[in-house]
Amino acid sequence: MRYWLFAATAAILIAAPRDAAGQTKSARITTRTGVYNLTQATRGQDVYAGYCKTCHTPQSHTGAVFNATWNGRTLFDLYAFIRDRMPKNEPGSLSDQEYVDVMSYLLRINQMPAGRTELPSDSARLVSIRIQARTPIKVTKTTKGIAP
Repeated sequence: MRYWLFAATAAILIAAPRDAAGQTKSARITTRTGVYNLTQATRGQDVYAGYCKTCHTPQSHTGAVFNATWNGRTLFDLYAFIRDRMPKNEPGSLSDQEYVDVMSYLLRINQMPAGRTELPSDSARLVSIRIQARTPIKVTKTTKGIAP
């Protein structure tokens, strides 16, 4: 059974489209490539203000805490976490679109770039996108006061 699984996995990896560096194309889709748009993040901010802000501040979902928890994971991991646990008193009570909009807002406040199209609530698409957090700038005399 293990050999069959290994062979199937190898066949998928070999057949996957690759770029010049040899990476699979799906491996290049990250939150740094503009996977949501500003309209969606604005809607997410409104949903956040209505359902989330009473328990959470936006700052509690940014910076080192966000990076340590979510960097390298998929957007589906973040989506499932939010959907399955929030709002605290009624988990799963928002629409799929509202959850994706809130997630887009979280990407925005973590300084991940917006793109032209909205992020869909399709789980297959969300699983293919990795969260790639911004690398903070080290504060020195010459960079003091510059936002990361």
